[in-house]
Amino acid sequence: MKRMLLISTLLLGGCASDPIKLVAPEYKVVKIPEDFYDCPVTTKFPKPENLTNQQVGTLLLTVQQNNIKCKNSIDNIRKYMEEAEKSVSAKK
Repeated sequence: MKRMLLISTLLLGGCASDPIKLVAPEYKVVKIPEDFYDCPVTTKFPKPENLTNQQVGTLLLTVQQNNIKCKNSIDNIRKYMEEAEKSVSAKK
């Protein structure tokens, strides 16, 4: 009886039409180019006791230009990451 069950199990197991397919997930690393990281920083400030109006204006313009460059850099990084995400999800 035990042999009969064993033989029938082996015969039915050999009748499977499709082999089992194992699917492994693909991981992709997206690296952002170094030139996208452009956030200039003003490190040297003039002494506040001796500032003239022109120096204050120049300092404010410098800080504003640095902020604009940094914002553009972050926007480019976001855009790059969105495009990378779209291309990876399209390949699935």
